[in-house]
Amino acid sequence: MHTAPPPPETAPQSGPAAQGTTQGTARDTTQDAAQATARWEHDAADRRASPDPRLGWTATTGNGQHGAPVPHHRRDGILPAIAAALSVRGDTLTCTGSKGDQPPALHALVQDYLDTLTTEHRERHTGRCPETVLLSRFLTATENARAGKRAHRKNAKPKPLTHTEAKRALKHAKLTARHIREDGDPLHGSYAAPCRTCTALLGHFGVRAVDPAQEEPR
Repeated sequence: MHTAPPPPETAPQSGPAAQGTTQGTARDTTQDAAQATARWEHDAADRRASPDPRLGWTATTGNGQHGAPVPHHRRDGILPAIAAALSVRGDTLTCTGSKGDQPPALHALVQDYLDTLTTEHRERHTGRCPETVLLSRFLTATENARAGKRAHRKNAKPKPLTHTEAKRALKHAKLTARHIREDGDPLHGSYAAPCRTCTALLGHFGVRAVDPAQEEPR
């Protein structure tokens, strides 16, 4: 049997043919780059024509009003909501109620008191109201700040807040809450009185619930 000889190797092109191939490849690369640049410029023009609506939310309009967008459509899971503010000796904490799958982790003093409430003082959403969350955050921050100071002492052990110390830290504290609704809803921005659970909780820690429109404790 005769074995067929291997095909001859192709020698690299040279001369005018090779130059034409190189020039064609360079021309294609240049065209691709030009097309990509044109697409980027076109997209940039679209972005300038339709800017991100979140930009400038903190700006004010020409008539001095806040530039934040107004909610027009119902968003299940977000609205309706209640936002609250806790003021303690010039410092203010704010938050909205918790709607997560799991209830928020509360400060031990807050959780212990809620656990003692009987049915007539408990709501189905007990522990999720912004009033409850704010008190927990404030007491946790107060306890952590004290622990940080005690850490510099020799042989100092962590010391949880007592109810008396919590009331002292919350002395003269005021809390207010407002309804957050879609634009046009008559409840939007109005005062939201605490539920029966939060009413008992605020009284337990000596915090006043205040309606700013009336400037009287509720």
